[in-house]
Amino acid sequence: YFGLLFRHEGWPLCIHEKIVIQLASIDWRILKPGDFYLQVVPYLKKSPRIVLKCLAKDKHNVEEVVIPEVSYTSIFTLEWLSTFNGERMGIALENCLLTTDDKIFRVPWDKVVNPEFINKPKIIENTPQLSEALVNGVCTSPVPQENLKSDLE
Repeated sequence: YFGLLFRHEGWPLCIHEKIVIQLASIDWRILKPGDFYLQVVPYLKKSPRIVLKCLAKDKHNVEEVVIPEVSYTSIFTLEWLSTFNGERMGIALENCLLTTDDKIFRVPWDKVVNPEFINKPKIIENTPQLSEALVNGVCTSPVPQENLKSDLE
C-alpha cells in the first residue's frame, strides 16, 4: 500500500472505532459457527502472541489457535484465512468479530482485509522553477537575506 493514505489510520489493528485485534477475550456465547476473532495474549516471558479464537466443535467452548510469527505479515489477506480454513476441520471461518466500547460487529473477512483509501494525493507538476529550486529534495536556490532573519527570530 505504498503511497496510499488509509481512510482509517489504524488499519489493520482497527477500522475507525472498531478494534480488529483484541486485547481481552470476547464472551464465547457471542460466537456463532463461522465467527472468529484475533487476540494478543502474553506468552511466557517472550513477546506476546496473536491467537485466533473461534467456537469449538462442541459449540460450548472456545478453540484457541496460536498463529505462528512467520505468518504475521500475511494475516490480513484472503489467502491467509483460506489456508487456515483448509488446515482445520469443521465450519469454515468467514466473519471476524470487531469491537467498540459497547458493541460487537460481525464483519466478513474480505471487508477487514481490503482497507479503504483516501484518494492518492496529486503529484505536483515539475515546473522549471521547481526543478531549479529543488535537487533531490534539497533547496539549491539562494534564500533571500530577509527570510533568514525572520527564520532566526
